[in-house]
Amino acid sequence: MRTIPLALLVFRGGCPVTQAYLDYLRLHGMQPALILAVDYVGEGPRAQQLRRLLGERLAARLLRLRRNRAARVPADLAATVQQGWPVKLTPGREPDYEVAAERVLRLTVDSYADPRLLDAMRNCGVRTFLYCSGGRVPASLFQQDFRILHIHPGVVPFVRGSDGLLWSLLARGRPGASCFYMDAGIDTGRLIATAEFDPPRWPGLRATPDSLYQALLYCYDPHLRASLLVSLLERLAPGQDLAELEAAAQPHAPGGHYYTMHPELRARTLARLCL
Repeated sequence: MRTIPLALLVFRGGCPVTQAYLDYLRLHGMQPALILAVDYVGEGPRAQQLRRLLGERLAARLLRLRRNRAARVPADLAATVQQGWPVKLTPGREPDYEVAAERVLRLTVDSYADPRLLDAMRNCGVRTFLYCSGGRVPASLFQQDFRILHIHPGVVPFVRGSDGLLWSLLARGRPGASCFYMDAGIDTGRLIATAEFDPPRWPGLRATPDSLYQALLYCYDPHLRASLLVSLLERLAPGQDLAELEAAAQPHAPGGHYYTMHPELRARTLARLCL
């Protein structure tokens, strides 16, 4: 098994993107040097109340279970949207990190800005992280001597922001993915690689828009990201530093910044996939 000098930054809770990255790496004879498995408690009033009642670890475990939306995808729908992919993801399953990586480091934090997270990233011995979650990352993490990779569901600069998979289908006619070094902007980092894929089709599929939307997010989109990841890693020269990959500023393009798609437009976009 070839060990890649890469740390997966994972916020626990059955993240299907993490599962896809690890399964595809294993399929291609690779493993990350480190998995940084983070329990995220949160800083809101409810999270703090749970912390006082249960303690930090139990509160983190309960919140992890509540956040595991992927586990709600029906198994038959998950199987349908994964037809043709080389691995099959189990919605909501948390990988066995110790089997999937050379080393695992676990910690519990309040938020992305928690000093404990920054200390762990500084001192873990790996210079390049692959960010496996969503949401905004504090600018302080981009002012360090390590770098953070992200694979976004859409070809930047044309599709940035939320619901990248759906906006790609609507605006470009096919899904895509982009790998870049993260910066303080929204999907604006220096671009390393992109890929586009044939649009999915499931003629006659009967599923509610909400169910199909969740299935695409948790059981289809992760395959696109993982495919781009392994294609990039397989091109690496022996000993190549992942923190120093060839990357370029994103070209200027009109528009391209998208927000969460309105439910009615989302339903129409999804309906086209089932014709």
